[in-house]
Amino acid sequence: MASKLTQLTQQKSASELQTMSRDSHLWLTKKINGLRNPAAMAKSISLEKSRQIDKHKLPGYSGKFLIGGLYFFMYNPKLKHDLPYYDVFPLVMPLERYNDGFLGLNLHYLPIKYRLLFMDKLMDYAIMNDENEVKRMRVTYDLLNASRRFKEFRPCIKRYLHGHITSKILAVEPNEWDVALFLPVHQFKKAQPREVWEDSINEIRNS
Repeated sequence: MASKLTQLTQQKSASELQTMSRDSHLWLTKKINGLRNPAAMAKSISLEKSRQIDKHKLPGYSGKFLIGGLYFFMYNPKLKHDLPYYDVFPLVMPLERYNDGFLGLNLHYLPIKYRLLFMDKLMDYAIMNDENEVKRMRVTYDLLNASRRFKEFRPCIKRYLHGHITSKILAVEPNEWDVALFLPVHQFKKAQPREVWEDSINEIRNS
């Protein structure tokens, strides 16, 4: 999986990446519609591939969200008026759970190249199934914070409250992670994406 993510940036031509972006949009459009209309999703997409549950839980085993998985959802931050900017459609990998929410990495805060390189590094901590396929990541805040190797995590780390999730939650299957990372579906408020990413790059370089 790690080599696949790296090859996407190193071996794809500009035209191939544009094609991938178009295909990715088609892939996600159906799933975004499902966030707003679960009945429509059931007709167009396999429920096994895009599990949805109550908005106060994240998809995972035994009704609990899966630490180290990858998820899309709509979000309305509690302190949005105090934030310089925020993303209302994050792509999040949960790291720690709390009674009222969870700590996670919103990968949208990285430009795509940094996003892919960061995920390549995290693949060293992938948990595999019996078929040698990625299930999830075994990653913690302490692990990321203790090493300069993972300094890309700093602009991504965010705290999310269950009560401020405003949609169903889409679980991105590991075999779809590479596609999800390319999707330009961030929805930043109060700043343009290039401004957000410039701030993130500066934070990474200065950490």
